[in-house]
Amino acid sequence: MFAKQKKNGAWDIFRISEIFGMGSADYKTKVFDFEIPDLVILNSTNGISYVCVKKGQNWGLLEIKSNNTIECEWKMISEFTYPTAEKMLSDFKINQLDFNS
Repeated sequence: MFAKQKKNGAWDIFRISEIFGMGSADYKTKVFDFEIPDLVILNSTNGISYVCVKKGQNWGLLEIKSNNTIECEWKMISEFTYPTAEKMLSDFKINQLDFNS
């Protein structure tokens, strides 16, 4: 899974669409069908990372497990109901300082 910023400053998040041999893959499938104006990526080396995703004026939280493998598990653990990423992370007891940004 990876995020790519577009020329207009918005973001797209892609997931694996096809796996080839020797650990390579094709990432053509978008995770969301809307434009993402802002996101906060919280990478870790412990196998769980998070992405705060903004939709309209609200934020949602994407959890990525097994982030050290080519095929990671992911799910939305919070829909787009929070007014700020900070409030959402606080409610989930996620400290940004514990992650690589």
